[in-house]
Amino acid sequence: MHRQICASEALARLDKQVIEQYRSRLRGLDLPGALLLEANQRQWLLSRAGQCPLTDAAQAQDCLMALYRQRADDLANWSEARPTNHQGAHGLSAYAEFRLADSRDASLCESMKTALNQDLQRNGFPVPARLPGATALAGSHGPAASVELAGQRFSVDLYDAGPYASYQLRARGLSHNGQLIFDDSTLPRWVAELPNYGGRAYLSSSQTRDYGAIDIFRLGGRELVLVNETWGFYSPAARGESAYAGLYALDGLGLKPLCLYQAYLTPARSNSLDGLPAFAALQAELSTLAGDPPAEVAQHERLDRAQSQKERLWTLLNMPLVGVQELQAYGREGAIRQRHDDSLNRLFDWSERNLDNKLFYRRLLPMLQPAHSELQQLFSDQGLDPAQASTAADLLLHESLARASEYLAIPAPAPEMPLPPHADYRPHYAIAPTPGELERGRNFATLHSVLLNNAPAHVVNDFIAYETENLGEDRGLSVDGSPAAMAAVQNPQNLELLLRSDFDANQSNAWGKTALMSAAQLNQADSVRLLLSNGADVHSQTRSLPGTGVGGVERVEAMQSRQTALLVAARQADAHVLGALRDAGALREEWPGYAQQVCAALDSNPRLDGSAREQLRAPLCGTYSPAPKQALQQSVQLIERPAVNLFARHFELTPQVFGVEIRQMALNLGMTAVRRGKVKITGPLTLVFDDLAGNSPQLLKFDLGLPVSSGAAVVNNHKVLRTEHSLVLSTDFDPQRNDVEGTWRLLAAAAAAQGLTPTNQGYLVIHGNNGERTEYQLVVKR
Repeated sequence: MHRQICASEALARLDKQVIEQYRSRLRGLDLPGALLLEANQRQWLLSRAGQCPLTDAAQAQDCLMALYRQRADDLANWSEARPTNHQGAHGLSAYAEFRLADSRDASLCESMKTALNQDLQRNGFPVPARLPGATALAGSHGPAASVELAGQRFSVDLYDAGPYASYQLRARGLSHNGQLIFDDSTLPRWVAELPNYGGRAYLSSSQTRDYGAIDIFRLGGRELVLVNETWGFYSPAARGESAYAGLYALDGLGLKPLCLYQAYLTPARSNSLDGLPAFAALQAELSTLAGDPPAEVAQHERLDRAQSQKERLWTLLNMPLVGVQELQAYGREGAIRQRHDDSLNRLFDWSERNLDNKLFYRRLLPMLQPAHSELQQLFSDQGLDPAQASTAADLLLHESLARASEYLAIPAPAPEMPLPPHADYRPHYAIAPTPGELERGRNFATLHSVLLNNAPAHVVNDFIAYETENLGEDRGLSVDGSPAAMAAVQNPQNLELLLRSDFDANQSNAWGKTALMSAAQLNQADSVRLLLSNGADVHSQTRSLPGTGVGGVERVEAMQSRQTALLVAARQADAHVLGALRDAGALREEWPGYAQQVCAALDSNPRLDGSAREQLRAPLCGTYSPAPKQALQQSVQLIERPAVNLFARHFELTPQVFGVEIRQMALNLGMTAVRRGKVKITGPLTLVFDDLAGNSPQLLKFDLGLPVSSGAAVVNNHKVLRTEHSLVLSTDFDPQRNDVEGTWRLLAAAAAAQGLTPTNQGYLVIHGNNGERTEYQLVVKR
């Protein structure tokens, strides 16, 4: 998608304009409004590929141009929210107060403190133009960035602070006739002069080396400058400290310090989820539900989403009154509840795809009310009244659930803008619905759905007859191709009805998972026996299909290494299921090292006690029958690997992160080698494993390198690695026939068969710009 956009100058320009328009609208929004617009923008970005297929470049560009113009119109025409007259103080005033820390003009500093606090109480973050008798001249809240005073030009350097500051409009400094007179360290140096200074870093005011706001204004015939550090999530203060604001006089000689104030005073919770076991458990499940964003989401969009999520959830947890007050003042209740209903419907529809999703959904729903009650108690303990605490819990739970579910379906068509302020909307569900509430009033229209929802036998029989007559070979399939038999394994009676109606016991989903594997996974001994007696193949294997599936639950299972019913059962089933599989002939060496994997899986099986585990070791850890020869055949060659200079960088990261980041890591390495290392790349990307035994399914340790010409310049965090001439056993990785661990085991077995001694060193050589071929190399000795 982004290559298509960048290929057209006009489209790239339009893309930039729409992004700037979106960020401009976002900066002026209340907190609930910002949650709504951010979510809507993410959904719109995700919808582009479905709206404009990339099969024909010219048509795709025309389609995208129209789509972007429509988005620009939608953003421009989305209703502005104007706050209603709100009784009581602004929510932000519960967390901030201007307190005088240093005064060099007593009368001005006291009166300014009072005026700033009054504006904070009424309107939130103070704006000098709202102060009695003040006139804004320039700066963050002024009519322009620069102003001319007595023939002298003063300019505030305003800029978009980027993803690590939520694209806020920040101020970097103040200049006088082009000469910088106030930079990111000026105010912190004043703070460092205070008595009993606590040691707060004074090299810069924030991690992005800027301020929340710099305003030039006139008050009482004097030109003044008010500088505010960032507040809330971006406050530079550590626990027990505060952000500061400085008031300066502006004259022909420059800036004169007048008043220093403490401002944002509230420290964040030291551990956000500490003391919230129910909410922490829910967050962990929601993280599993969401998984990594789908492939349609570009890398920079992932970064924006992750940073936004950190800030928004932090603010809702640590500054709950801001969201509560603005939700009501700006009339966002209807739009928030509509988004919540949409999220719950999306979650339910996702649960209908297959049995694993449905079981996850049934585990998730009962967690919502305990988490909501826990949050209510937390906010009550912070001093919120019962209504405020309930609303604050609603907002935090809503945002957590809505974010986790937003990639469970690709929006088609493009999403409409959020409801306007003060919209009349009647919610369908509670914020924390009880189990069964989402099912109420729904009509289950497919055989797969009635099986997932445990319909009685006569209903299942009616659907079997209907779909057999009308759908033929597609009977019983879900929207993702998951077969009916898999959906029925929790109910042996319904499974038997399917098998009597000649449903295939070996029908599998997209990555090869069968009903027998599902029955073993769920420890359903009766279903296992039914399937085996109806011809279920105990030797069926899944295959790894990275990127397949919707949501984290599906994608994690689809990308895992090969599985069989026996391997699944060894990890999750009891002795009855394992015995049935053993009696059906499952003890066969499906791939090199298979028996060891099954034996090792027993150690982590929670259904087996010590005695049961020991009784099963003899048969399951013994000698397996050999697999058919073709199952073990894979090309292994003994070759000489020449000595090579690799421009390399060391990494230690999880396999999950590696899978997502490897393309960008390779690109960064190549650009660094050429631009900074001043060398020519001479060969394919290579991963060097000096200690294969030191790697695990949880952590990979390797050097990522590119063969290069000699004479590389010294580059920080990089090195030139000289790999010596060596003898290696080589094979190409085949994800349909083996997994990562199995491929290394294959090479080790080949070494033993050829009388070679394997070392603990290996290479992965990735051939082609798109990784068309991955070659495994195990260093051996004669």
